[in-house]
Amino acid sequence: MILDGPPDEVLAGACRWSTRLTSWLGGRMLASTIPLSSGRVTGKVDDDVIETLKFTLPRFAAPIEGEDQVDWRPGNQKDHMLARYGQAIDVTNIVESVITGQRWETRVGRYQIKDWDDDDAGTVAVTAESLLARPRDDGLLVPTSPTGSFVSEARRLAPSGMGVSFDPALVDRPVPTAMSWSESRLAAFREMADAWPALLRIDPWGQIQFKAPLPDVPTPVLTLTDGKGGTLISRPTSDSRDKAPNLVAVSTGSSNAADVQGVAAITSGPMSVNGPYGVVTKKWSSSTIENDVQAIAAAQADLAAGVRAAQSIPVHIAPDPRIELDDAIAVRRGDETPMWGWVVARDIPLTAGDGDMRIDIGVLA
Repeated sequence: MILDGPPDEVLAGACRWSTRLTSWLGGRMLASTIPLSSGRVTGKVDDDVIETLKFTLPRFAAPIEGEDQVDWRPGNQKDHMLARYGQAIDVTNIVESVITGQRWETRVGRYQIKDWDDDDAGTVAVTAESLLARPRDDGLLVPTSPTGSFVSEARRLAPSGMGVSFDPALVDRPVPTAMSWSESRLAAFREMADAWPALLRIDPWGQIQFKAPLPDVPTPVLTLTDGKGGTLISRPTSDSRDKAPNLVAVSTGSSNAADVQGVAAITSGPMSVNGPYGVVTKKWSSSTIENDVQAIAAAQADLAAGVRAAQSIPVHIAPDPRIELDDAIAVRRGDETPMWGWVVARDIPLTAGDGDMRIDIGVLA
């Protein structure tokens, strides 16, 4: 579902668009407002940590008009607002109607500062990543064996201070005790998500999410249109067979289990394994898979996700902070038949001068 935010008629009409960045170190606010020159939040469902924040600002600037200027270059200050010692940036989009003056605030996410750069010409550039960077960086010192179920293992492996939520539709099950996790917490989370099957995500507050797989047929929560009253700017079209398997085979990675394999294939349409497209195979294994039912479910979910990502259509729209990854969106241009699918990538501008917003909508074959 889309996030809370301004109604369609405000986004399609006269409105002001801005972003508030707030710096935190643990539970301590370091800066309530960071003066922005430009920036974007970019995200893709199959990227390592899913979302990245990049922004620039003047080295010397007042956080709020009328206040004293601040030096935004961290230098060697470990507790500076933009230093990279655990500082996190909260991103909130603000839309204001120029007609009524009403304001809507939509939280986009929390991002851990990765690096900063001072160009020595008056500008500081900052890069930050979603908090999935924490389980990526916080490796286990030694391989560890599971002691419980998918839910309890996800909570046990989460870095200190990070919460984990689970979609009620996911059915918990034991993790085989004969296996062991690698030294990467993030790899363990991804293995659990693939085998469950589930979607590994990060919520706007920086907590880990395991969401249920997307349905076979989307029910759009938002329709984008062009023309009067619409926010659609353009819908360029392209296609590629790169990373577009039409057959996925999943097996157990445990040497103690009987041979188990689940296969999912596209058997109709232009990507059918029986047609001129040919067969493009993807194979993987997991020690958390113990029977055919689990293997088939994992293969089917992986196949659907791969096809959506490969057959994605970029859409340029007026900035809309309500749209999240995995939202079901319909797009209609003029009298054309609507195209619909799921958001597999988003690119959100942070200021009015940063251009339009782009989302990639993945469709099934």
